[in-house]
Amino acid sequence: MPLDTGLYRCALTHKSISGETASSTSFNNERLEYLGDAILSAVIADYLFSEYPECNEGFLTKMRSKIVSRQNLNDIAIKMGFDKLVILPDRAVQVKKHIYGNALEAFIGAIFTDMGFSKAKQFIIGKILIPYFDLDQLECEDSDFKSQIIQWGQKNKKEVSFESYEMFADQNTQPVFAATIHIMDSIAGKGMGSTKKEAQQHAARQALQNLPC
Repeated sequence: MPLDTGLYRCALTHKSISGETASSTSFNNERLEYLGDAILSAVIADYLFSEYPECNEGFLTKMRSKIVSRQNLNDIAIKMGFDKLVILPDRAVQVKKHIYGNALEAFIGAIFTDMGFSKAKQFIIGKILIPYFDLDQLECEDSDFKSQIIQWGQKNKKEVSFESYEMFADQNTQPVFAATIHIMDSIAGKGMGSTKKEAQQHAARQALQNLPC
């Protein structure tokens, strides 16, 4: 249970309110937003570090950036109802979406300040990360692993080739494909997917993780 409800009201108060009364000059969510942004980033970094023990720093950084992107935070904040909770002046007619993402970060800052890191982490993972993100899908978004491994082969004068084939149909009679990626004469990665393209992407991602730095 929240211990200091005033913190949460502050987290939901936009800075435009500060000018409404002299007493409310410092009562807005900017400072809590700053804190919440740092806590959110730390929790996501820790979660990804545990989920992907074999992945390098570049991969982890890209995944974290996708999760905490301004667009994602704005969309999630609206889905969570922050657009109905943020306190704005009555005169505000048009509101920029980023206000809601900022409020979500400030809310995280309020949880951390009120109840500590453990509760903030619980909120981030249980209410944001798990309900709104499919990590497997997120990996493939804007990530053409096949092109990356081909470019690596060209740069390093290594022959890269793919083999794909249909393995079997699942219970819904949907085909399942397997793919292997060969660098020179050695298998560098394997993958499976519902399409040949998806299987090749998974194989290429595995190969990229195994490449020498």
